[in-house]
Amino acid sequence: MRRPRWTHACAVMVFALLPLSGCETSSVTIQLSGFGQGSVDGIWFWKLSTQTGQYERSCRLAISNAHAGPQGETVSYMQDCVSGEPGVRMQASLVRSPTDPDTVTLQLWYFRFQDETGTYKASAYNTAGESALSPTTITL
Repeated sequence: MRRPRWTHACAVMVFALLPLSGCETSSVTIQLSGFGQGSVDGIWFWKLSTQTGQYERSCRLAISNAHAGPQGETVSYMQDCVSGEPGVRMQASLVRSPTDPDTVTLQLWYFRFQDETGTYKASAYNTAGESALSPTTITL
């Protein structure tokens, strides 16, 4: 007998309730080199401040190690924001580069409230430190 996937059911319920809370979701594709070597523990999203013109930490996505499943490799991640909003555990598909298996592409969901619309950059982190901000910006 197959057990129900409660985590999946909870994620569906969260997605259903998000529009009622004023929270919006965006799909973000990010490429991480060194992930296959265990060199990445997570990602920080940085929002461009309209007051200072500087990028400021917005939300951290702590990422688990990759694990194989029926639909391919996935990772779990938790988004924790400096605003103090409660985090939600999610899963993302992982695609390894055919030329460099240590480089992966993740398809993530990013949650933000309507008043957090803006321009963002990302940085990767691990226990040794943090990368520079990405040269690419995205609007969420």
